[in-house]
Amino acid sequence: MKELAWFRVVWAMVLALAGAACGGGATGGSAATGSGGATASAGLPLELVADVDLPGNANRFDYEDLDPARGHLVIAHMNDASVLVVDLSDGSVVKLLPDLPVARGVIVGDDVGRIFVTISPSKLVIIDNATLAEIARVPTGSGPDGVGWDPVHQTVGVSDQADGAVSLIAGAGSGERTQVQLGVETGNVVFDAPRGVFWASVVSASPPDQLVAIDPVAAGVTTRIDLPGCDGAHGLRLHPDGQSALVACESNDVVARVDLGGAHAVVTAPSGSGPDVLSIDPGLGWLYVAAESGDLTVFDLRQAGLVTIDSEHPGDNAHSVAVDPATHRVFFPLMAGPNGTPVLRIMRPSTTP
Repeated sequence: MKELAWFRVVWAMVLALAGAACGGGATGGSAATGSGGATASAGLPLELVADVDLPGNANRFDYEDLDPARGHLVIAHMNDASVLVVDLSDGSVVKLLPDLPVARGVIVGDDVGRIFVTISPSKLVIIDNATLAEIARVPTGSGPDGVGWDPVHQTVGVSDQADGAVSLIAGAGSGERTQVQLGVETGNVVFDAPRGVFWASVVSASPPDQLVAIDPVAAGVTTRIDLPGCDGAHGLRLHPDGQSALVACESNDVVARVDLGGAHAVVTAPSGSGPDVLSIDPGLGWLYVAAESGDLTVFDLRQAGLVTIDSEHPGDNAHSVAVDPATHRVFFPLMAGPNGTPVLRIMRPSTTP
């Protein structure tokens, strides 16, 4: 820890000197330029805010999602068969929801006051986001993983990973379910409001993997985009400007950025080993890529392609990440903190606007 603290002091001095040399403050633009055109941002590396003890056993966490209106962060404690709701301000536990086997995907539908959680072997759990009481459990396909929310059509999109399909569940999760077959395995699913479609990352029977668009009303595929250079398409986020998608390729340790219009150009860049969960800070224009190795890679989405601006190790098994765009704080649920018990590691950029 002393070495880490000393590194941060030295890094802060380097950033300050670079900012002065460029005639700007430490929070503006890029402070230094590395090889290959990559830049080191003045706001990085991340610094520790707190390690907050979490209940449960020291085992795997999975996806997270923010409920900004309630000031909550919802975390799937996958191998502890539970979901944790914590306070965004300090990480303190608001409620533990038990008996949720293999809880994986989490999405907040704040407009309907619901939290949607996928559990195994084949269920979607609906939770009231105000009372944090369970409302219902409804069927999905096999091995549900990622989950997306379509507020336009009030439809939940569930990645039926083991079926290589996506389930579309109408009526805010309480209505009819229609399954759309896509490939061998599906990863994450997100809703694209301007286009009115769900996008899903899909592992294909033969290379390359694909990014697939699904019409939630017609329950059919509208677009298939090949992802050359991407093996094991899984984690998925849309760029804040809506013009491209970011895909974690967990089998060959790269991130892909694909243009959603025109010729669907694809660029890739290295990440940590086994990239999994992605999160975006739209205010800073940063993409956080958390990997199974515990390594974090940060990309500058304000630039074309994929420009790496930081790489660090928030903690072993830190494969899940969520960022609060209001505070720029970054959250990593760790199965084992300094004392060998679960913690929520809260970090932030060393300087922010």
